[in-house]
Amino acid sequence: MLVSNGMAMISDRGVQDLRDSAWSAYDRLPVGVCIATASGMIRYANPTLHGLLGCEPDGLPGRSLCEFDLDRSLPQAWPARRTDGAVRWVTVAETPLPADPSADADGKGADGQDADTLRMLTVTDVDALCRQEPAAGGGTPSSSHSSWHPGPAGMPMVDALLEAAPVPLFVKDADGQYIAVNDAFARLTGIGRADMLRRTAFALTSPDMAREHVGQDRAVMEREGSVRYEAPVRTAEGAMRMVNLTKTAFRDQGGNPIGIVGAIHQLTETRPNEERLEAILEQSPIGVSVSRRDDGRIVFVNTRFAELIGLPREKLIGSRARDYYLDSHQRLRVLERLRGGGGVTNMEVQFKRADGSPFWTLFTVNQAVIQGVPVNLAWIYDYTERRSMEEALRDMASRDPLTGIYNRRSFMELARSQLARAHRFHEPLSVFVLDVDHFKRINDTFGHATGDDALRMVAAGCQAILREYDLLGRLGGEEFVVVLPGATADESRVVAERVRRHLARMPIEAPDGTFRLTASIGIAGLEGATDTLERAIHRADLALYRAKHLGRNRVAVFEPGM
Repeated sequence: MLVSNGMAMISDRGVQDLRDSAWSAYDRLPVGVCIATASGMIRYANPTLHGLLGCEPDGLPGRSLCEFDLDRSLPQAWPARRTDGAVRWVTVAETPLPADPSADADGKGADGQDADTLRMLTVTDVDALCRQEPAAGGGTPSSSHSSWHPGPAGMPMVDALLEAAPVPLFVKDADGQYIAVNDAFARLTGIGRADMLRRTAFALTSPDMAREHVGQDRAVMEREGSVRYEAPVRTAEGAMRMVNLTKTAFRDQGGNPIGIVGAIHQLTETRPNEERLEAILEQSPIGVSVSRRDDGRIVFVNTRFAELIGLPREKLIGSRARDYYLDSHQRLRVLERLRGGGGVTNMEVQFKRADGSPFWTLFTVNQAVIQGVPVNLAWIYDYTERRSMEEALRDMASRDPLTGIYNRRSFMELARSQLARAHRFHEPLSVFVLDVDHFKRINDTFGHATGDDALRMVAAGCQAILREYDLLGRLGGEEFVVVLPGATADESRVVAERVRRHLARMPIEAPDGTFRLTASIGIAGLEGATDTLERAIHRADLALYRAKHLGRNRVAVFEPGM
């Protein structure tokens, strides 16, 4: 394998496989991603984009971006068309990619045609946000919020968009006169922006070709979508240069064409395949590394990989891939799959940065042979924020919103697992149910806000006494339940007494000072190999009723006959 300036130079061999593997790394992203030719033909789309546009799996490759109104890159939301005729509001960001890495030395693609420049589009679903925002103002996204659509030429937003684009852009009115061009357009043509206004295509090319432009303008205004074609344009040096032009009509609220927005893409020579491939990997928003299979030495990383690890690329080249795994067991799982001849796709793996801090990734590894050298091609997508969000959502779904302890559903699920373990290993287990005495009187005397504070204090007081692996949940109202694995009913009585005394001594703030509360507790132990959680809780409830009957603020253990 050739290494130049710390970068692995990848030859023609296996380029197609490398490209397909690189693109498959986007399959699990939560936003829509597609790779398209410069003319808008979709070469790859991930499952998220298929779902967003209502397409069956693998239904997008081969189709045009224009069909879905995605052949644009705008910072504001835009209605994309779905296959079922509905529209979905999205934002589209575009990253230009180097020429198709599958092209041969003559610039021909796998289909024998001239290879095209590739574009990567990131499509974000903002439909819910767009439909909620106008509702607050009583309108619709298309009628009451002009910020969702590009305005007429000359508006500050449109001027900013024109100038931000690195490619020549122009806007024409319905008569074919230029009403806006950007500086890139002026540099290409040598005609100043002010001088170009109110002129037509005849200023840029021969009369015959200008008439072709007029015909293309008419065609795009008569139908939906955009047109793309090649044509000669006179440059600032006076020479005629072949360029690609893309044109899209913009319309008024009645759907009538009122002008055209166009872009000029200059045709360039193709670069060597290995350089193009490395450029594609370099621009990937996902971390990419290439390492030798024999010794695990890294021979290539892109900038994103270096950013995730927190080291300069020159320090990563030559280091071992295994040094960046946080968990050796996860690394062994990856190696087992690779040794079995397979690959790894979107496995959740923890890596560590140079400072030792961990981060979660979706990890994809494929094997390849490049210039006779077996290598592992790895993609790491930083999953930390998404995983933290998912864990937070799971935690929110399992917790009682008032006290922060387990809610009834989650408590029962976890408690059944503990019960099954107790049955399997023939270990004791006990349950106690705790009820705050005269809780209604607290609410009536001090108010519900103070009552809520009291319940939070009770939950915290229980957690202060219970062991780390004991389960505490809120059944509802002022009733709490605890499972104590490995404890008999008599052993649980000691713990329950400690909890009762702790709660009785605990001062609780009220608007006019402090007060104290008491609690009654009923306990039941596991009875036999066929006992269930529900029956154990029922017996603990019976013991709780006995404690209440005997005067409250006490602990009672279930006895037959209760």
